[in-house]
Amino acid sequence: MHPGKPKTLKRNNRKAILNLLRNSGEMAVADISGIAGLSKTTVMKIVDYYVGQNIILQAGKGDSTNEGGKKPELFKFNEGYRYVFAVHIFPDEVFAALVDLKIHVVAEKSVKNREDERIETIVQQIASLAGDLMRSKGITGEQIAAAAVGAHGITNYSEGVVLTSPHFPSWGDNIPLKGMLQAALGLQVPLYVDNQIRFQVFAEKTFGAGVDRGNIIVIEGGEGLVAGIIMNNEIKRGVHYLAGEIGHMIINPEAEELCGCGGRGCFEVMVSTARMLEKAKQLEPAYPESQIFAGIKSDRVLMDSIFAASNKGDVLACSLMDEAIKWFTIGISNIILMYDPDIVIIQGVYAAAGAYFMENLRNGVNTCCLTHIKKNVEIQYSNLGRERGILGAAAFAVSEFFNEKDLYESRV
Repeated sequence: MHPGKPKTLKRNNRKAILNLLRNSGEMAVADISGIAGLSKTTVMKIVDYYVGQNIILQAGKGDSTNEGGKKPELFKFNEGYRYVFAVHIFPDEVFAALVDLKIHVVAEKSVKNREDERIETIVQQIASLAGDLMRSKGITGEQIAAAAVGAHGITNYSEGVVLTSPHFPSWGDNIPLKGMLQAALGLQVPLYVDNQIRFQVFAEKTFGAGVDRGNIIVIEGGEGLVAGIIMNNEIKRGVHYLAGEIGHMIINPEAEELCGCGGRGCFEVMVSTARMLEKAKQLEPAYPESQIFAGIKSDRVLMDSIFAASNKGDVLACSLMDEAIKWFTIGISNIILMYDPDIVIIQGVYAAAGAYFMENLRNGVNTCCLTHIKKNVEIQYSNLGRERGILGAAAFAVSEFFNEKDLYESRV
């Protein structure tokens, strides 16, 4: 027998039982034994160990069996054993939450910012939010298991450095955000800093449209365009952390519009909301009866007006949407050929576009390339709201916490 095998077996058994209880409700030892395939004696030893650590709690008595006898002792996972601090840095807001080990938000708070807020200000805001949230629930630093911060921009996950952020040009390049936050927070716990879209795709896999899928593409569009990628159940970042920067794929090399990156015909420019709204304004004289402008002036048009009008068959709205659909079809078809995912999920502004956009996008993608091969790639809107970044960051931090070997090693 390999000398390390008994220790590994013990660790694996503890992990199996702890995760079974974490993902279930109250359970008796006999139920755990049957599902885990372990003896009741082994299960009881492990449960007793974690009860002593306060990770598993006693939950009273269950019902007697049909044969009668003593009522079994019930046990449940203690989701409040530890908490994670999760942050999403929006372009104009910092949103933070305390989340328990079952990804329930126990407290949340946000603070509005001016455009291109200084990095020093944002770091201080995050530290203040952490303190406010912990005090509001009486949670101490020792109860925090980890922290995760989603930032807008290309981010070196390994070092926690924001390489560049288009929404915050004043930050410059190579901002050591992780180090700055560690100093400001003063928490001696793992701190994960990543591009926010990677936490958002993790949210979709954990409790969104990507549950039970191993290969997921999330596309978030609006002013910019970016993708989160999970392949074979792992987040993909790339050697230079550029994986998912689809907004700068050139899909129309003849375009006149110049992208902020210096290129022409970038995906994000061709489908940007600013471009569509400007076109709507320019075309108002030719379409004065369009539902887009019902009761409002052209400079007050919002994307919701275009979406709603297109779903009612408005000629101008459908024309505007058709152009965006054309570029999305080209871009998404290329992405499917590169990654061959199970599902493509639309987040951001376009997630509210409705039936006209989705039906025509699906038709376009299905007839764009390799039509003789049935690809069966789903394209869906996200059903997660603005908390998706927070929830994804928290879920990622919790997942890392439960992958730590120390949790399954004896402490006594």
